[in-house]
Amino acid sequence: MSVFSVTATDSAIDYRLAGDGRLTVVITQGLGSASAEWWPIQDALAHRVRVLTWDRPGYGESGRPRSARTVANVAREALGLLQAVAPEGPLILVGHSQGGLYTNALARLVRPRVRGVALLDPAHPDNGRLRRELPPRVFRNSGSDLAVRLRTGNTVARLHLMGLLKPVIMGAPPFTFCRRHPPAARRAIWRNLKRAQAYQAALAEYEELEFRTAARDLDALGPFPEVPLRVLVHDPEVLTTDMSTHLPREEAAQVEAIWGELLREQASLSPLGRVLTAGGSGHLIHLEKPDLVVAAVFELVRGAGGGQAGGGSRPFRQTRRPARGQRKR
Repeated sequence: MSVFSVTATDSAIDYRLAGDGRLTVVITQGLGSASAEWWPIQDALAHRVRVLTWDRPGYGESGRPRSARTVANVAREALGLLQAVAPEGPLILVGHSQGGLYTNALARLVRPRVRGVALLDPAHPDNGRLRRELPPRVFRNSGSDLAVRLRTGNTVARLHLMGLLKPVIMGAPPFTFCRRHPPAARRAIWRNLKRAQAYQAALAEYEELEFRTAARDLDALGPFPEVPLRVLVHDPEVLTTDMSTHLPREEAAQVEAIWGELLREQASLSPLGRVLTAGGSGHLIHLEKPDLVVAAVFELVRGAGGGQAGGGSRPFRQTRRPARGQRKR
């Protein structure tokens, strides 16, 4: 499967297409992550529908961001990509973590085309509530403040020291959940982790979310479509137990209560919204419970009347020739 690049809103964006059909599933990855984490899910879905994964500016092999990392700007980059490679037909939108926030925004920009949305542990526009309501020590020790981790990653990558840490990194998420990913996907994930640009883009996105994003920024893009919405959330026990290695359990439960409320609240974006708990999964639901994600998306596809006849009977992949203004990698 080939990866292509297109210039959208002044930034070069790498993307990958698989499958065929009028309906397109659009997947937007989480903060700092390479879209290659999603390639196995993309290929599983491509048995029935066309699936698009993409690396936001700053990630993977995409170019540097050319605008502030506001919700509206990132959503318009996704819109520019769609106009270039999938300008027509119905859409199912899928987003994880901060990619869920951008998917929320994109859904408003392409509202007439949207037939369903799946959000996995989606970032809430009021994510800063954790910082405001938790004691500073609890907020810091819970791992909720990502800025220190991103700045450290940027420094290590900028000094070209990531290779020295490779044995440790390969023994930690996301790689511990990617052992069955194809080699090309694992290489793409590693390249992303080695690039200082990825940490810089992630830090800009994170700071925009934490300090300058509000619900009104989404509302300014229009209403969320009244379509089937599935909000897949992590298992509270898994995250509470993980945080308990650095916090007393009652404080970990306090963090989880606020985070869980922010996650579940987003099912109310649509009157057809529903919350699904990924039992046994932490935050990386797409890596820990990929079958659950595939099933949730296929449910939306069936509801939209999409998919290949006799879906799933044989794998189908299509390599798109780059249109004018696109280049193959």
